[in-house]
Amino acid sequence: MARLSDLIRQGKIPEKEGALTHQIQFREFTELKTKKDTVGLEEAYFPSESSITKEARKTGVGLEDFPFPSEAKTVPSEKGFPAEPEKAVRETGTVPKEKATVRTTEEQKTFVTLYRALYEFLNEIFTAVKANQKFSIEKGTELIAGVLDFPKAIEDLHREAIFKKDLHYDSMVHGINVMIFSIKIGEGLGYNREQLIELGLAALLHDIGMCKIPDDIVKKEGSLTNEEYALIKKHPQLGYDIIINTQGNKYQWLADVVFQEQEREGGQGYPRGITGKEIHEYAKIIGMIDVYEALSHSRPQRKRFLPYEAAKVIVNSSKNAFAPRMIKMLINKLSCFPIGSYVVLNSKAIGRVVETNESSPLRPAIAMLYEPMGKRLPVPKLVKLQDTPLLYIVDSIFEEDLPK
Repeated sequence: MARLSDLIRQGKIPEKEGALTHQIQFREFTELKTKKDTVGLEEAYFPSESSITKEARKTGVGLEDFPFPSEAKTVPSEKGFPAEPEKAVRETGTVPKEKATVRTTEEQKTFVTLYRALYEFLNEIFTAVKANQKFSIEKGTELIAGVLDFPKAIEDLHREAIFKKDLHYDSMVHGINVMIFSIKIGEGLGYNREQLIELGLAALLHDIGMCKIPDDIVKKEGSLTNEEYALIKKHPQLGYDIIINTQGNKYQWLADVVFQEQEREGGQGYPRGITGKEIHEYAKIIGMIDVYEALSHSRPQRKRFLPYEAAKVIVNSSKNAFAPRMIKMLINKLSCFPIGSYVVLNSKAIGRVVETNESSPLRPAIAMLYEPMGKRLPVPKLVKLQDTPLLYIVDSIFEEDLPK
């Protein structure tokens, strides 16, 4: 049976207009689980093996299973929205208009420099691997340390990965995105600086074995043949061999993570089908994030998914594919509705997320931008969904799809 990550590589995820676009009213986390009248990913592709058995309903992974922190965590706002929305409401009753500049000139330079350096680092390594040449990965640890030393870069890279529609997308961009998402998960798990650097390096290089797979297979837009799929499944072993042969025993841990990132919690993965504690924790994080990141970009057969849609696919993908602890961190740290995302409320009004709350991830603070009939408000108005029980999010949209 093909696994979720492999289906995504082949573009075999339902079109957004299809099964996964059922309008879900996100009043509770339980509603992210597949409903009885909703066709989930498993049913869409594996009709003989339903993902919602009686046992799964009792013990399966669901967002309602996760105990969220009792204290809310406020994420600093961006683009001119206030870091203290309540203060703005007290003083003016509105949210200030967006500023034209997101970053200062110095911050922009730092961000661009870091991104380019990460891209060039990966490009050099992948080029060397394809040419059977040796390479050094020491520079990678320095670059990731630079990202950690510039915390704003983590949030900026996160938003770029999710919302940048015209960003050139290739294996290097994918590696960078997986790195930044994985670091955010590691932060949520309480990793120290050394662990975050290790996790980031493994995330950057998790697909290094794909360099040994012919490009016409890796970039194939149609369905893979059985023979081609068998080659794709060799990339963890190829990656392991590349790391060991070029870096030696010093990076045995890295080779192990690269080898295991396609393994799954319940034994559904490959190459060995190991389970639970047998899988390195870094590999568990990267394996989940690899799927999440892939869903956020378009394929010839489907449109890209928004964050809450990608999270729903992962939650409903299959029983025990990912550890509940990891899914909890995915929702907490990456958020179903990240700051900067646009959402539609049950009133049909449209707003932009300006503040998130880990204790209530589906009820962020919204800067209302459009009235229910689609008319742009002259001045954005702040609505804290946590304090307005009659309002809730029913959908999320890309900026390019806002009313004109």
